[in-house]
Amino acid sequence: MARYIVAATALPGHVSPLLGIAQHLVSRGHQVVVHTASMFRDKAVATGARFVPFRSEIDLDYRRVDEYFPEYRTAQAGPEKMMFGLKHFVCDAMIGQKAGLEEILRSFPADAIVADTVFAGTVPMLLGPREARPAVVTLGITALGATSVDTAFFGSGLPPSSTAEGRARNIAMHRTMQALCAGMQQEFDATLASIGCPPLPEFMFDAFITLPDYYLQLTGESFEYPRSDLPETVRFVGPLLSPPTKAFDPPGWWGELDSGRPVVLATQGTLANEDFSQLIGPALTGLADENALVIATTGGPPVEDIPVPIPANGRAAVFVPYDRLLPKVDVFVTNGGYGSVSYALSLGVPIVVAGDSEEKPEIAARIAWTGAGINLGTGQPRPEQIRDAVRTVLSDPRYRRRAQALQADFARHDARREIAAILDDLVSGQERRASA
Repeated sequence: MARYIVAATALPGHVSPLLGIAQHLVSRGHQVVVHTASMFRDKAVATGARFVPFRSEIDLDYRRVDEYFPEYRTAQAGPEKMMFGLKHFVCDAMIGQKAGLEEILRSFPADAIVADTVFAGTVPMLLGPREARPAVVTLGITALGATSVDTAFFGSGLPPSSTAEGRARNIAMHRTMQALCAGMQQEFDATLASIGCPPLPEFMFDAFITLPDYYLQLTGESFEYPRSDLPETVRFVGPLLSPPTKAFDPPGWWGELDSGRPVVLATQGTLANEDFSQLIGPALTGLADENALVIATTGGPPVEDIPVPIPANGRAAVFVPYDRLLPKVDVFVTNGGYGSVSYALSLGVPIVVAGDSEEKPEIAARIAWTGAGINLGTGQPRPEQIRDAVRTVLSDPRYRRRAQALQADFARHDARREIAAILDDLVSGQERRASA
């Protein structure tokens, strides 16, 4: 039996996969403490783990981000908004997250800490001596952001290229963008210096990948750009999908999913879902006259927030479990959340994607690059763009074949088993070194 701290940035797409591994570790008989925002307490406790909330100064509710940071509304989509998120949810949380981990470790000497991509509280200990800390494993809960001569800068949404011309483009872009991000890098280094730590040894995107003992990317290799210089810490372990739903009360329209008409699912996920005029509204409008059943899920807000009438071929719900709904879906229309995209591809469902917030342009670019769907290249598509893309995906079997190829690659993995095995090896190695 080992002791683990599972620590997550307080956003649903970060917390959900971490709770999945927490539940699995508990089921294997390990002691687990989950550390994230208090709003996730009930879900954390349901895993069987003990819950310790963030310290009050960083215990924020992501649904109120506009109240905490009014300037978020005016930040431009793309790199500017990404830097905004890095500052307020990552850099500014580092000291509080570090203090929270230290408080837990005083009474719970963990063998390892499992954290998400941008949980910064582990960074100070990773910059210190190895013998002074537990093992640290990071789960890559979004597209891999490692700098590479074979890829454009993360956030550009451009496809990879390993030709001589492509590599020259990539290297020039990395230099330019890292210079533009220098202010954010300096903020990280200043925060670290304020608590007596050395600066990050490399560009911040790369440091979060190379500093942990392992960086476990939650996808198959086929859904990530090939890199000749992939960091040694990276392992692909497949998507970490939600466990099967045990109790399910189907909506009244459930039987219509088997009527023979194509089924289209449209959603904006759980984060960028404050304005349904961006994707759900245009999808319902654009597909209103199609021979298809169109399902819209809001991810939390009431269906009354949808700003357009629900058409005769449309149905709306706050939430329907993906493991029940996606097997019946022919096209998935999404703004590009990594978790929902991974779930769709794990079932071989082709995708129409329209997202421009957070890191979603990178996920959208990978969908287009793999051939498993169509990237509309915008976060606010017109109804006719969605209609035409859905028609294309339904009529051209190549999209489903590529999605099914990704499905086959994903099926080679069992993320829970692989993550648990890596943790077992790390803990066993620490025990051997301690007894030597």
